[in-house]
Amino acid sequence: MRIVVRTPILAERLTAVAARHGVEAVVAADAEALHAELGNADALWLWPGFYDVALVEALARNAPRLRWLQVLTMGYDPVVAFGAPAGLTITNAGDSYAPTVAEHAVATLLALVRRLPEMQASASTSSWDQSVAARIGTLNDATVAVLGFGNIGKEIAVRLRALGARVVAITRTGRSDALADESIPVAQLHDALARVDALIVAVPLDATTHHLVDAAALAALRPHALVVNIARGGIVDGSALHDALANGRLGGAALDVTEPEPLPADHALWKLPNVIITPHVAGYGGDVPARRVLALLDRNLGHFVNGEPLEAVVHVAPVPAASA
Repeated sequence: MRIVVRTPILAERLTAVAARHGVEAVVAADAEALHAELGNADALWLWPGFYDVALVEALARNAPRLRWLQVLTMGYDPVVAFGAPAGLTITNAGDSYAPTVAEHAVATLLALVRRLPEMQASASTSSWDQSVAARIGTLNDATVAVLGFGNIGKEIAVRLRALGARVVAITRTGRSDALADESIPVAQLHDALARVDALIVAVPLDATTHHLVDAAALAALRPHALVVNIARGGIVDGSALHDALANGRLGGAALDVTEPEPLPADHALWKLPNVIITPHVAGYGGDVPARRVLALLDRNLGHFVNGEPLEAVVHVAPVPAASA
């Protein structure tokens, strides 16, 4: 049994996981090496940024033994976008990064609510300006919509409720959840947004969620409302978001992901005082997320070796036969 690993991080620790199970793991340093190793690969552990059309074609053409694709992050939108050869079991990182992403979402929301950027700007000029006090809010008794209520959405809800906020879960079906005070189907998105104080975007990116938060959705929010996006930049229409913020139709936004990404240095969003931008780092949290990912892969490799069902399976449409 042989695993090919292609990732910018954790490569040595991933090969150590394989060694504990008596499985050979080879690290591919670049795309050429990755393609060359596919012929004898039973599994591919991959950072999703390396998943592209050329790799999909190589998998279909040159990887006859491949049965398992493990994506090393929770997000797997490139696999959704490009498809995968039929017969592959595809898994992601499950809930490995959910606690740290949730912390980041709530931390940046709190920073906006408590007006920390404004106060830091005053502090940078040694100005003791208490006029900001009249604009400081609280999450206690606030109503926050969480768009997408999977692993990350649920962890966000736990933290929001601990702060006294009321959580409205917005999902495909609107099925009730014990961690939400209210559950709403996405078909009623605009109605729900009209009565919340903040929106946190935590839904995966696919064809159904691209620009789901568009100009109309943003217009449904009240002028004081805040938007936090820790999912994928393409879910929020960036131009519409800038216009709403710049024209005072929204209270502020915190973006860990943007469209495009990285955000160009001359992009207008950088210049808005009511926007917090972080460089897609919500999943980071010292060694804790890494340990959770490695533990998942350790369990999954055990399952794979023993012919058992894998954890954190995700479903992706097979690539069209013409691409094979």
